[in-house]
Amino acid sequence: MNSSTRFMLVCALAGSLTLPGAEIASDTTAETPAAPVAAPKFSTAAEARVRAIENFMSATKCRDRDERFALLLEVLKDDPAAIPPRNYIRAMIETRADARKVAGELLELSRKNPEQLGLASLAFQMCYTANMAPDDYLGDITDVLNEIPDPAQLPEEELNEYYNLMSLYSSALKQARNYGEGTAYFASELDREPSPYRSIVLRFAVDFEHFFSKLGNRESRWFGLVDSDREKAGKRFEELFSELETLEQNLTGEESERAMDFYLSVGKPEAALKLAEKLAKANPNPTNETRLAYTAIAAKRFELVPPIVKKLSGLDGWKGVSQLISINSLLAQEKYDEAKKEIQQLKVPIARDEFMLKLHAARKDYKAMRDELDGMEKRLSPDVDVDLANALRQLVVAEKLRDVELLNRIWKLLVDTKQIESTDAANSVGYVAAELNVRLDEAKLLIEQALAGDPDNYAFLDSMAWVLFRQGKYAEAETYINRALRASEQESARGVIFEHKGDILLKLGRKSEALAAYREAMDYSEDDDFDPARVEEKIRQLE
Repeated sequence: MNSSTRFMLVCALAGSLTLPGAEIASDTTAETPAAPVAAPKFSTAAEARVRAIENFMSATKCRDRDERFALLLEVLKDDPAAIPPRNYIRAMIETRADARKVAGELLELSRKNPEQLGLASLAFQMCYTANMAPDDYLGDITDVLNEIPDPAQLPEEELNEYYNLMSLYSSALKQARNYGEGTAYFASELDREPSPYRSIVLRFAVDFEHFFSKLGNRESRWFGLVDSDREKAGKRFEELFSELETLEQNLTGEESERAMDFYLSVGKPEAALKLAEKLAKANPNPTNETRLAYTAIAAKRFELVPPIVKKLSGLDGWKGVSQLISINSLLAQEKYDEAKKEIQQLKVPIARDEFMLKLHAARKDYKAMRDELDGMEKRLSPDVDVDLANALRQLVVAEKLRDVELLNRIWKLLVDTKQIESTDAANSVGYVAAELNVRLDEAKLLIEQALAGDPDNYAFLDSMAWVLFRQGKYAEAETYINRALRASEQESARGVIFEHKGDILLKLGRKSEALAAYREAMDYSEDDDFDPARVEEKIRQLE
């Protein structure tokens, strides 16, 4: 900006300025040289705000990401309450590596400015996204939350940040598997005077207890006289959910839709179905009927679906939706032959192909899945060399069928089309080769290539552990499997990783630790790639 513009901006930011004046006699104006005017002096705070504005403007024009991060951090150092730089930082974060660039400095800034809830929210969000060890910042979240005597008195904007902090606190406690601190915190929050926001706090508490009812410590104490964390969480979950459902029984419109989604997420499809039925009755439009049908499928109330399908199929523009509802209902009931007939009637080829793949996967008919994928590959447009998504699914089939020939064909196809340069493609080929115990040196190079592009990816780390296991390098494999478990602490798909850890520990002669890892794996039985029966057999052999 030019000097005059900058000066006007400074004046606007710093407030009114009193410039030193001089009494100038009218009859001596021509003869007396003008005295030099002293530069205006600003307060430290005003100077900081000027720097903040200038750095922010520079950041918006800067093309170098690291330099832009640095400038935005400088803005927040000078103006911790500023909102635009916080939004810019959030929008720029794409990977854990990005978050690591700012997490440490933001945490320090938050510690210096604990009253700035928006800054604290951003700092802890970056710590979590960067997958920092929860113990490095959990105490800081606790300190900020403890400084808020009555959340109901906060302005709306700060109240939103408070709920962001509560969500981040819950997530960090889950990652740390710290049930005691979390359940005590939510109990104290729910002991406050009732407020219009009680249902929000209840949802956080319900979600927290649901998590620990599935993944909390299963060991009881005092010779079985005291419930385990898992047992306590299960009881507390049911108690809190009952209160939440009662509190939210009269919701309407969008509030009902959000509640239904939440109920489904914590394994309460029956409660979601009640809301869906009320909503469809109060406003019987096709959208609400569709939501009711899918909620009925989730609740296994399949008898409710056919009337909805019939109603929607008679409406203009809704026949296709009714077909998809019917197919999903039949698949959920494992009525595969009926589902196949309806899939074949779909007019859109892509939908037909995808549902056939879904059908074969549900049946675990991987030979039929291979044939389906082959047909999809042949139907590719002439100007498309390879469909990467299709190729990756063929690799899954190769793994399931132990089909080395298929693996080699897809491997060559990806190399020839340079799709192997994709980190996902490189990792998938490398992992399947390790699983089939072939071309291990080449597989290791591909996984190294994937890790070079995304060193924090837990799936890639697990693949490296597995190829090292196949090569007999068990100590190195243990290092990588532990890194994979650390990187996946926020994930729900960890069954295969724990199984791999058990296999590695068994080769290292540590049977009791291997057994513990296999038992841990069983907590993640919903992992799509995990085979509970296989791990149960491994546990049986070690017990």
